[in-house]
This record gives sequence, structure tokens and C-alpha cells, in this order.
Amino acid sequence: MIMPITLEEIRRFLGRSLQDPYGRSFGKVVGINANLRDEITGVGIEVGNGEFIQAPGDRVHISADTLVLAPSWKVEAEEFRKEFDVVTRRLRALDELFSVGDIQKDVYEDLRKQHEDAINELKSKRTTILSNLSQRNSTLNTQLRQLQTHLAGNKMLHASGEFDDQSYKAASDAIDTGLVRAMAERKDVESIYNYLSKPDSTTTAAPTVQQPVPIVAPTVPTPARDQPMVLHVRET
Repeated sequence: MIMPITLEEIRRFLGRSLQDPYGRSFGKVVGINANLRDEITGVGIEVGNGEFIQAPGDRVHISADTLVLAPSWKVEAEEFRKEFDVVTRRLRALDELFSVGDIQKDVYEDLRKQHEDAINELKSKRTTILSNLSQRNSTLNTQLRQLQTHLAGNKMLHASGEFDDQSYKAASDAIDTGLVRAMAERKDVESIYNYLSKPDSTTTAAPTVQQPVPIVAPTVPTPARDQPMVLHVRET
């Protein structure tokens, strides 16, 4: 379990910049909210041009000497993964216990319905998360395309002598950094999308209590017609 960040830990970042997990500057911390247990519940951020947003406390963490703000899609996907893994593990354990007769049928049916309802609710949430991931992936693809276009255009203008070396290098370095960061985020988005898109086995029918397996006499195979049958007679 991840412990919440406390006001004591985060207050030194007030007035400082924070980044996303990929190293991009996101804005400046202008406010911090905490509950009576000194746990951070929200962070006020100036994102530029005088605009402000309020980020939930569970989206921020400290890495080295940097305050990092996780993307909302990443937090939502991680929460879903944890909840879905827990409920599916419990459902499998419940089925196994019932299959060997360790749980009464009426109790089993009540517990299974509760967990199936939870799974159906999570599946609905998964649909929303997948849609958000798809939109983010599309946005990142657009950004990558734009950066690659700018890089190609700069190369052309530099080769034609219209951009000096210093300006061209500064712009190229910025574009290269942007490409690396955008590709890193896209890789994460695609990885999580593929994970959440996998079919699950939670919709399988409920098992039944194991019954004694009848013993069936083995069937002696009939020899092929083109092969002679050899009988071994033992004298007594």
C-alpha cells in the first residue's frame, strides 16, 4: 500500500516547478491542501498563462528532489488494475472452495453475485479508461508527427543556409527531447491499453460441487485386420 505524502514532505515544493513522469515541466505549485492527518489531498498548480488547476493528492509523488504529477489516465488505470486483480483472485478462490464442498451453496451464490456485480461495475469503468487511453494515444501520435515535421523542416532550412548552426542545434535538441518523452508516454499508454484489452475469465460459469467419478472398465482395442493376433498360453 502506497503511503500518502504528508505536508511536511511536500511543503518545500511550494512555489517550485513540478514535472510529469516523462520529464516535461507541468507548471508551478501555488497551493497545497492537507487533511487533519497531515496527508496531502490536493495541489494547486499554475500551468501557464495565468491558468490554474487543482490536482488530487494521489497524483503527486516525490522522486529525488522533484515533485512529479502522474497523468490522470495512469492513476485511473493503476487503480483499476489493482481492484480488478483483487476481485478476480477472490472469485477464483471462492469457486475453488465451492468446488470441493467447503462452502454451502446458498452462501456461495450470495458471495459470487456480490463479486460478479463488482466485476461488471469494473468492466464499465474499464470501457471508459480504454476510451481515454485511445484519445491520449491519438494526441501523442499527433504531437510526434508535428515534432517530426518541424525537425525535417529545420533540417531543410539549415541545409539551405536559412538557419544558423546555433539556432538549428538549439531547436533540434528541444525537438529530440520532446520526441523521446512523447514516445516514452505513448509506450506506456499502449502497454496499459493492451493489458486492459485482454479478455478475462471472470464470465465463466460457476462450478458445481465435485461428484464421485464412476469407474469405467478400460476398453481393449480391437487389433487391425491386417495384423495377426498372437496368444500366449501359459502351461500350469
